[in-house]
Amino acid sequence: MKRFKNILVVHDEGKNGQATLARAVELAGTNQARLTLMHVIDQLPDEYRMLITSLLPDEIMDMAIQEQVARLEAYAGSFSVPITVRVVAGREFLEIIRQVLRESHDLVIKTARGMSGVMGMLFGSTAMHLLRKCPCPVWLIKPGSRGRFARIMAAVDVVPAEVGEDELNIKILELASSLARQGQSELHIVHAWQQPDGILASGRLDYFAGDAEKLLNESENMHVRWLDDLLASFDLKDIRHHDQVVRGWPDEAIPAYAREKDIDLIVMGTVCRTGIPGFFIGNTAEKILHRVDCSVLAVKPDGFQTPVTLEEPAAPQVQG
Repeated sequence: MKRFKNILVVHDEGKNGQATLARAVELAGTNQARLTLMHVIDQLPDEYRMLITSLLPDEIMDMAIQEQVARLEAYAGSFSVPITVRVVAGREFLEIIRQVLRESHDLVIKTARGMSGVMGMLFGSTAMHLLRKCPCPVWLIKPGSRGRFARIMAAVDVVPAEVGEDELNIKILELASSLARQGQSELHIVHAWQQPDGILASGRLDYFAGDAEKLLNESENMHVRWLDDLLASFDLKDIRHHDQVVRGWPDEAIPAYAREKDIDLIVMGTVCRTGIPGFFIGNTAEKILHRVDCSVLAVKPDGFQTPVTLEEPAAPQVQG
């Protein structure tokens, strides 16, 4: 996958953080990309509080930053690609997004830190802020995930070709297919649609017995054609892949399909197609994220504008 050239990894302690950085190092090596390891200190470290009587808080924070930089530079030096270290003080999601804006990173990789398990909020508050507001793709790695993604899902929301709003779907498919090729993974391309049975059940339509099911089948076939039209421009012959149109609300059908097929990674969009620039995460996407138990690579449409700016005072920082 040659898309990403300037990758930002959010540092996390322990084995899960090491696995996430190792995956980022592999991706950077494959792409010949620059790699930055970032750590955010959001409050005065406990071990420095005893110095508060003799030093100013800013001085103590500077000491903490310098120590963390030295530690991370030693850690980063053990990997096979050059890694730039950046340590800042501030609110984690804000400083990550500001780093993206300052250095034009094209991918953020982070370990998911929430409670694991279906309906268990795998993604914590920082992750959700990034999914809502980060201008570049965000890759959230589930703790304990396999070194290789055996099964990848591209969750697309297809529309008629004449509408001409497939840019986000194309991004999703390009990323998912590239990752599948790189990892020799099985690719599942899934589009969920809500069947119009609510209208049929209301009795407002005049139809004969059997017409309701016929209407549903015709509607499903229409969505299948839309998906076929989208896939016509992609050469997937060298990838083991399945394309599937599933009935149901996307926030229920996508997680259910992921569980049934044991999906390791979902590539999906996180902003409503019709939303205004800077509009936060779409309701459907957020519900899906609350219900999945796998890694997620989330992308936003062209023209998305983050509400985070660089105008606020810069946080203390050191670059190694």
